[in-house]
Amino acid sequence: MKIKFTSLVVLLSAVWMLSSCLGSDDDNSEYSYYKDTAISAFTLGTLNRTVHTTSSTGADSTYKTTLIGSAYKMVIDQIGRRIYNTDSLPYGTDVKHVLATITAVNSGVILVKNIGSDSLKYYSSTDSIDFSQPRTVRIVSQDGQRYADYSVTLNVRHVPEGTMDWKLLTANSALAQLADTRAFALDNGRVLVFGKFNGLTVGYFTENGDGISWTPLNKTLSEKASIVEKNNVLYAMDGGKVMTSADGNNWTVVSSNDNLKRLVAASTKHLYAIKADDSGTVTGMAVSADNGVTWTDDQLDGEASQLPDEGTEYTCLPVRTNDDIDQVVLAGRCSAANDTKARVWTRLDDYSESPVEAKWSFVESSGKESYTLGNIPALAIAAYKGYPYALIGNGSSVSALLRSLDGGLSWKDSELDMPEGITANNGNLAMTVDSQGYLWIIADGQVWKN
Repeated sequence: MKIKFTSLVVLLSAVWMLSSCLGSDDDNSEYSYYKDTAISAFTLGTLNRTVHTTSSTGADSTYKTTLIGSAYKMVIDQIGRRIYNTDSLPYGTDVKHVLATITAVNSGVILVKNIGSDSLKYYSSTDSIDFSQPRTVRIVSQDGQRYADYSVTLNVRHVPEGTMDWKLLTANSALAQLADTRAFALDNGRVLVFGKFNGLTVGYFTENGDGISWTPLNKTLSEKASIVEKNNVLYAMDGGKVMTSADGNNWTVVSSNDNLKRLVAASTKHLYAIKADDSGTVTGMAVSADNGVTWTDDQLDGEASQLPDEGTEYTCLPVRTNDDIDQVVLAGRCSAANDTKARVWTRLDDYSESPVEAKWSFVESSGKESYTLGNIPALAIAAYKGYPYALIGNGSSVSALLRSLDGGLSWKDSELDMPEGITANNGNLAMTVDSQGYLWIIADGQVWKN
């Protein structure tokens, strides 16, 4: 495998710190009624874990160990009054005896509701709490006039590391009718699926990670529409118009540009689109730094004829050395080639105070096809646990979960299980990761969640 690069790329899984703070929200009038009854920080203490092993002779055994609880970030949702960990605790973690440090603003009184009753007891950082099921933590203002209840959930893996605990949420006939599907997860818990149906691009959504009930979006786009997500906002290109939406239902046109053919990727700060001439021939890449209002030409380290303009998927992750530099990985088919071979491009997006100029770089195969994406009649890519993951569908066959450890240069089996018997006819294959870190696969109308 060889690649044309202007910069050395080193990836980093995002490192989360555990303590979550209320921060500036306290100065926002939207949250003013929380000021006396809010949890400002929630930190896990040392956790016990039972590890199961197999000896060289095949005998099963177990041993006890401990975990640093503060290594697992607890998200505090002040609107929904929820507290949860995005990265699941390892299999075998004891969540029935958990020490936690809970801080309330303005020295509010902290109470914990008992399991199976409405009675309450005073919280103590030295008393363990049973989090084997969601628990209610109540904050009472010092004057005793107000209180707020938070639901605290500790997510823990139900199977050993290296395996995937998939749940089939539904088999939805409406989703099964879609072709060339794409999935997006928003921070508000909404998961959306878009696909082609009867000459249009239509969408469905499910709320709060439900995955069972799917509601059609009231807005349809043309069959050639392309959609990406940037900072929890959807962007679409349809008939030369660039539009934006926060929910998939209500879209606002922000610009018109007949030279743009397809939105293909997004980073923290930029949108990216394929350019084409009047005949539809791909001519290059364009970039927007103002959410699609204006566009400028982007630089290529490779031939524009190799740019993917069909079935495109992308990921965006911070590089290892600098959180102000993203690496965008783009993959898809090239219509000019008239085949299904994957074209992979990668780009550094430096939005630091002193940015280093970068180009889109084409990943070229040197004949060793085993570590490439190969042919991609259907492709789904998502950023999972700090790396790009990919699934390739070919009708009744779907590949194992592939992972790239080098930013899209090579792809290998991740050794993570995936749902048995999934199919991906007509490009009906999509994958996304929700705000709580769960991986979703939507394939031929079946909705799987890990």
